[in-house]
Amino acid sequence: MGISIKVLLSALAVAMFMSGCAQKVQIKALNPAEVGEMASKKKVAISNFKNDSLGLSGKIESQIAKHELDKQRYFTVLSRKDMDKVIAEQKLQSSELMDEATSSKVGRLIGAQAIINGEIASANAESGSYQEDREKCLKYYKDGGCAQWRYYKVTCKTTQASVAANLNIVNIETGSIIYGDTISKEYSADSCKAGQTNLGLLTLDTGPKSILSKGQALNKLASDIANQFVYKLTPHYVYFNVTLIEKIELEDVTDAQEQQFENSLAYIKAGRMDKAGQMLSELMDQFDGKSYVVAYVNGVVNEAEGKFDEAKKLYAMADQLTVEPVDEINSAMNRIDSMIAKREEARQQMNAK
Repeated sequence: MGISIKVLLSALAVAMFMSGCAQKVQIKALNPAEVGEMASKKKVAISNFKNDSLGLSGKIESQIAKHELDKQRYFTVLSRKDMDKVIAEQKLQSSELMDEATSSKVGRLIGAQAIINGEIASANAESGSYQEDREKCLKYYKDGGCAQWRYYKVTCKTTQASVAANLNIVNIETGSIIYGDTISKEYSADSCKAGQTNLGLLTLDTGPKSILSKGQALNKLASDIANQFVYKLTPHYVYFNVTLIEKIELEDVTDAQEQQFENSLAYIKAGRMDKAGQMLSELMDQFDGKSYVVAYVNGVVNEAEGKFDEAKKLYAMADQLTVEPVDEINSAMNRIDSMIAKREEARQQMNAK
């Protein structure tokens, strides 16, 4: 009973804290690929990796093949069977594809613009177990103290794993390396530590939980490496939250105008950016463009709709109307130009042949 009361009080405190937070809007922004040169190398082949007991090459091939942006495939993955056939005909070993000149030769024969090569540099995993003492209150006094304890032991299981992979991409036309890197991932888990839940000021012991086996951990790390690698090669969307300002700063505001502003915030919360934008534009006309709050919130609405150029104009208007620095507006001014530039770079990558 005592624990239940503490949990309830902690949950209430969290709820009160959350209720005091300002309203936020999720923004979706297009970012370019980190490896920009791959924009003109969209016909790719993935070789059989060296020491690849984890199937990393297959995971990368699958990720690249299924990657879509705005419902369009970004890469064309060439058949591994065709590449294996060429390798056999040329009497080569898969490991020889780590050599740029050999990769370039094979790539030209199968019509690839780039070949992805790699090897598992290391893959290690260990599992173990140990005993840990536990205690549980079986009976409470009326004042909340524990009258009877139960003492017992639990078996805690552990798994540690690590995988490192050397990856490179060869430009078939020049035989040079477009990109090369070593990506490492680690996994560490303890079933007993995983069984603790933090609720504000209170930590509850929920008992041992299942953790990944050695094989599962290694497989997960290989998948994580594949995801990180492919992420670097492709334009992608990122998501983040932007905080709204929820009160108009002007003094001569009518009740009807305040209500309209509150309604616009409600429409934003409901995802009705079109309706919110219409209401905010009407308020801007009524205030003769003198409210930085309305201009800013309208800018956020346009940013959420992907209208970055319009958002930039509204943020600039809001910035000109402020006498003192406003954190939300400063953040908007600092990010919008970068977002526009990244979007244009990503679009150029998407349209490159």
